[in-house]
Amino acid sequence: MPVCEDQSGTRSFQEAQHLLLQHGTYFPSQSSEVVHIQKAGTLSVGMDILLVGTVELLRTFLDSVKACPNDPPSFYIDLEGDDLCRHGTVSLITILVVPHHKVYLIDVATLGRSAFDTSTADGNTLRQLLESDRIAKVFFDIRNDSDALYSLYGVNVAGIEDIQLMELASRNFSKRCVHGLAKCIENDAKVDYETRRNWRNVKDNGRRLFDPARGGSYAVFAERPMSTEVRDYCVQDVALMPNLRDVYRAKLCDAWWRKIEDETRARIRLSQSVGYNGKGRHMALGPSHWIGWSPSISQRSERTLLERPVPASDHKEDPTPKASEQQATDTSPTLNSGQANPETEDASLGPDGRALQQLSLLRSHDVDDDSENGSNGDRYGTSYHGGGLHYHNSNEDDDQYKDLTACDSECGYCGQCPY
Repeated sequence: MPVCEDQSGTRSFQEAQHLLLQHGTYFPSQSSEVVHIQKAGTLSVGMDILLVGTVELLRTFLDSVKACPNDPPSFYIDLEGDDLCRHGTVSLITILVVPHHKVYLIDVATLGRSAFDTSTADGNTLRQLLESDRIAKVFFDIRNDSDALYSLYGVNVAGIEDIQLMELASRNFSKRCVHGLAKCIENDAKVDYETRRNWRNVKDNGRRLFDPARGGSYAVFAERPMSTEVRDYCVQDVALMPNLRDVYRAKLCDAWWRKIEDETRARIRLSQSVGYNGKGRHMALGPSHWIGWSPSISQRSERTLLERPVPASDHKEDPTPKASEQQATDTSPTLNSGQANPETEDASLGPDGRALQQLSLLRSHDVDDDSENGSNGDRYGTSYHGGGLHYHNSNEDDDQYKDLTACDSECGYCGQCPY
């Protein structure tokens, strides 16, 4: 358990913890229905949950976490809100602080902008924590969270690890589509059956409250007092993330980790672009330049970065165009070589027409060594709209043509689910 140094005007970790427990809205793990973890990865048995809804409690929280270790990461974060994007709201920021064995619910619905700019005696703010590239913070799919934070509050996140990309890189099968959190937990979390079942039950109970298709409303995330179901739903989204990170990182060599870092930064830049659209089936697609790529034999044995977050200045970015960055512009997708084919371009088509033409070429030239019978690429039609290429099924009434790789009934990507 880390102890913050007792400096003038600051609190020790024990003092900060005592104040939170005494004055905060406190949900002890012994009496809650939240998931209990049986020594899973870096997360030990039981967690306490605290709602941070006042400026004083926020300062106390910031004092308590300032000396948390960075290797492995201490912070696992998720956001909740009503239509979580630039056009919606942020109601809660859920932060699992692994060394504390606690989950803090930062009440943005109550605190507003002060949630990000309230400072401690030595100048620490939540904004600084989220924007620091020297403090590792773990998210699952940073895109829409980054969109909301940047567009609504001007928070430019950095130092991010994206578990969704880690899972995709660690696969030895198709990398065409990403997975949602539920599918990752069902397939890969190193927990027993009871833990997995409890996690699923908590998620289902929460979704009944906010899913419009079930008569719910996303406004429940801003309602106070907070219901037990909403509280537990928020907590379960981060509860097993340390477990998943351990599983995927153990499979990754340095070459893959550098690609993940580059693509994570590309996702953040994309989410902040004018044309970003965080809804639609295109969100289920992984980076196109990852398909068919694999590290060399010598690269596979290099694992020096396994437990060390790498600052952006430590290596050169992969020059290969990022699939996610292509969505943010009106430029055309490129062939596997990274270059457009001038012989097949028709200048009269305009940028939209050239984009569609080259996407067709991309699929026809793409030798996807981990797709099924080479047919996955033909299951999608395309339309070019807003911030990027939107994929739609060529025959949405026939299940045999649906690529449901990303479907786990909760991701919201493919449009087949009510979520």
